[in-house]
Amino acid sequence: MKRFDFFKEKYRHTGFTEIKKEKKIEKREKTCISVRIKQQQGPDTSIDLSEEKQTDMCCRIILSIILIFSSILYSRGTTKDAESDFISALLALTGCGSEEEIDEYEAERYYELYEMPLRLNYASRSKLLSSGLFSAYQVAVIMDYREMAGDILSLEELSALDGFGKSFVACLKYFISLASDALPGYSSSSGSSVRNSLTLKSGIRNVSAELSPEGTYSVKYRLSAGEIFETGISFRSSYGDSHFPPETYSFFAACYGKKFPGKVIIGDYNLRFGQGLALWPGFSMGGTAFPNAFARRPSGISPYNSYSGEGAFRGIAADFTKRHFSFSAFVSGLGLRKLMEGADDFSSDILYGANFGWYGLNGQVSLTGYAVSEIPELDGTNTVPQNEQLSGPVFEAAKFSADAKFSVRGTVLFAETALDLTNKSIATTGGCRTRLSDALDMAVMARYYPPDYSAEYSGAARSGTKCSNEYGVSAALSHSFGKWMEINGKTGFGASEKRFYGDVSIDAAYSPEPKYGVDTSSIQIKLSAKENIRLFPFLSLTFRLSERYRSYGQPFRTDIRTDFKFSWPMWSCNLRLNLLHCENLSGLSYFETGYRSDRLSLWFRTGIFIVDDWDDRIYAYERDAPGNFNSPAYYGRGYWLALTSGWKIARGFKLYFRGLFQDYPWLRPSETERKPPKAEFKVQFVMDLYHFSKKK
Repeated sequence: MKRFDFFKEKYRHTGFTEIKKEKKIEKREKTCISVRIKQQQGPDTSIDLSEEKQTDMCCRIILSIILIFSSILYSRGTTKDAESDFISALLALTGCGSEEEIDEYEAERYYELYEMPLRLNYASRSKLLSSGLFSAYQVAVIMDYREMAGDILSLEELSALDGFGKSFVACLKYFISLASDALPGYSSSSGSSVRNSLTLKSGIRNVSAELSPEGTYSVKYRLSAGEIFETGISFRSSYGDSHFPPETYSFFAACYGKKFPGKVIIGDYNLRFGQGLALWPGFSMGGTAFPNAFARRPSGISPYNSYSGEGAFRGIAADFTKRHFSFSAFVSGLGLRKLMEGADDFSSDILYGANFGWYGLNGQVSLTGYAVSEIPELDGTNTVPQNEQLSGPVFEAAKFSADAKFSVRGTVLFAETALDLTNKSIATTGGCRTRLSDALDMAVMARYYPPDYSAEYSGAARSGTKCSNEYGVSAALSHSFGKWMEINGKTGFGASEKRFYGDVSIDAAYSPEPKYGVDTSSIQIKLSAKENIRLFPFLSLTFRLSERYRSYGQPFRTDIRTDFKFSWPMWSCNLRLNLLHCENLSGLSYFETGYRSDRLSLWFRTGIFIVDDWDDRIYAYERDAPGNFNSPAYYGRGYWLALTSGWKIARGFKLYFRGLFQDYPWLRPSETERKPPKAEFKVQFVMDLYHFSKKK
């Protein structure tokens, strides 16, 4: 009131009241003049004055819209494209060069961590390692820091630990939780939170007017009781298969110990040790596009809950930790999955093995061994024949490996050597990764995989599809320079990046024996370069060049891709231009725009492609419901329209839709009739239920 009285007194002394009265009189006189003009000249002048008023009002509305749009354009909202952030973090952690190289299992595994983040201050050493987010050295650093300094309470605190960093933590933040119930300087006790997650998916598509529509469905359920117990089950029926029983399914139950650190898994599990030369089943990235992709982060024994079921073992596995030592053991029936699915032609082989490791603050050393033996078949009297009793078990495969990884003044050294006992062959790989400066990271690696070395269950870094018949070297350089640029729509840790950052890599491989249908030895060289430029807080440019040379088939394959990304607090858009030349020149381009709020997301994409040869096919990652990985290969001449939507119905309840229409209105030179169009519709329902009990 005092402030109002002050201004009132001020304007009173300056003649404000008299000015106000004069304006009222002037307004009244203008109204009278307008009425007289209307009476003398008819209604036309009145209409002109009305049109002038409407024009003035339109100008004001347009000006207001421009001002509102400008404020949105340059504002720093907190709403962002969560899926794009998830994909970017996934690429950085897995070392994939693009979204199209991500495997379905890896996408599922990281999405589960995204939905149910790993509680860093509660997780045991075994659970930290089995998450696949950290190396053994990083796990040792976390455990030692928690014991000496208490819980980690901020991302800045985590990035200051040895072996971490701002760029790594900026990717890690989407998959971890820093929840704590302890005071600063103290460690949290084991929590007792219980979480349930249920995901239901269904889809229908029509690929031809002559065939009836096909359907698919999948279900996934997961339950975790604090850091002590977790279980999950998932099953799926794909397009064209019978709806019941499901085509594939997987399940597991895992118990984590308190007094005796470790875990026991019954059901489906995965095995990843060392650098992947002996045991790393399933899909794994063989390329070396980024320096951080050279050294593997083995997860040891980890639960498996994927729809596909590929690359998993079914049986029982356990690991135990004592101070700096760990021991893992596992046994699996290789035909158990087919047997439980009702198949008649299942394998009777048994895989069993163990791993023993030492983990310290500066590195790790471990030994891994496994064997596959065949169970003798019973005769008609349900007894084993006498000759097979005397011969004992038959080993179909057996491997033994030793791996090491050390960090010396910021330089990471890694190596693994494996012995294939069945084929009497030795394979080895090794390299180093170092930080040259604040802006440069470099990694080099060499590998020796003889032709007679068995690639089964192996997933080490490579140039081809298998860890066999390949001698090669790789090098990669990562750089970042320029001033720090803030990213529009992001806040907090990781909300800024260098104006220029990218990666350059080269890989050369020699195959001494024929492969891929070639009668002689062969050479392959790959060169990859990727550059990201942050032009403005709301605009970034990504350029990628990939070149491949082979001494067989079509020698050269060139792939050039450019992405323009615009981001605002509530919406974003992306324009991609992709050219590829192998047999002939092919191209693909799409435009995507989307809106995202706290409860609703809506994305629309339209694109066109011209690909006349299968060797020139172009892959493009398609936005889908969370947990789904969709990266189709485009071949032919056509276009597509896709609409993806997500709706947060209530707390813990989410609904997703995706619709796709793809048509081929133009014929390729070798075609005589049009390919039929394709339509697809998907729906996904996710339900998360939380229950927190009191901690003791």
